Amino acid sequence: MDRTASTSVDDLPILIVTRFSFLGQSGWKSDASRDVSLLFQPARLEQRLLLFEKITLASLAAQSERGFHHYILTSAQMPSWALARLEAICLAAYGTQDRFTIDAREPGRARKYLRQFMQRRARGASLVQVVLDDDDGLAASYIDTLRATLRLMQAEDAALLDSLPKYVSFPIGYALLLRQNDGDARLYLHRYPYINLGLALIDSTGGKNILAINHRDAPKRSGCRVVRDRPMFVRAVHDFNDSRVALQEKWREVTDWQQTGAIRNEFPGLYAEDTPWAVDREKVVAEEGFEPPTQGL
Repeated sequence: MDRTASTSVDDLPILIVTRFSFLGQSGWKSDASRDVSLLFQPARLEQRLLLFEKITLASLAAQSERGFHHYILTSAQMPSWALARLEAICLAAYGTQDRFTIDAREPGRARKYLRQFMQRRARGASLVQVVLDDDDGLAASYIDTLRATLRLMQAEDAALLDSLPKYVSFPIGYALLLRQNDGDARLYLHRYPYINLGLALIDSTGGKNILAINHRDAPKRSGCRVVRDRPMFVRAVHDFNDSRVALQEKWREVTDWQQTGAIRNEFPGLYAEDTPWAVDREKVVAEEGFEPPTQGL
């Protein structure tokens, strides 16, 4: 079967893939991912919903290019109040149901559920899969930058879509430190080659699966364009992380981030009110005349 029904990367659908409190095999290393009592602890769910709304969804709602669909894999066992909240904040962010899919499943392999969804949606054609965890966000220009990068790759190699899979990696981004024992929220700039945050995979629905790869090795084997020109993601580092992440010496603190226009424009969720990382509104207005957004979306 032809691996793609398209001859242009502009025609490829883009699918943002998020796991939200999914009970099953998904690559997460935390104890909570395998323990119902931990995964659905009310305090944990409240924190995840806040981060998902104010960081993840805010970043996607702010995209300068809206040509993508958001697939959210969650658990059928999740408490009804949390599932209702998840649906409500997604609808508030996107405005219409057709922009996102919430897939509540029984315990199993995340990659199987993603593959089933892609086969139903794309029916064997090629598409772009982008992995984004439920406490991380993308720069507002991410989708537009990804499209431009794919066009450049195809301009350099007209047969690009005949030799899939291919990857696009954005190694530069921010870490928002929110752990209670660390005091006030702080932002750090860091660089990780082939990091999972915002990693894009181009392949057919029957090919590679973004939830079934080793993100450090697979891009090197198959071919990857690395875009290093600016920060393209923000990750939240907090008390309920599903991956093992900690402040590193090589991270560089961004001390003036609350007053930095470029960060404001690309990551609006960092300026949401009623959050542990809320901007000091009076200070920002007094110093720059900038009025932070009153809502996260």
